[in-house]
Amino acid sequence: MQWLFTSLLIVVSAGIAGYTGYLLRRLFTAPPGPPDVPAEQTP
Repeated sequence: MQWLFTSLLIVVSAGIAGYTGYLLRRLFTAPPGPPDVPAEQTP
């Protein structure tokens, strides 16, 4: 029975690590947003 929980822990840990890697890759490869421009431009 112990091997079941050990394998379950390994699978859950791998899933968390994979999802974290996916989020980090999506964060750093996201296209840049529009530039911040002031609402009112005074000459």
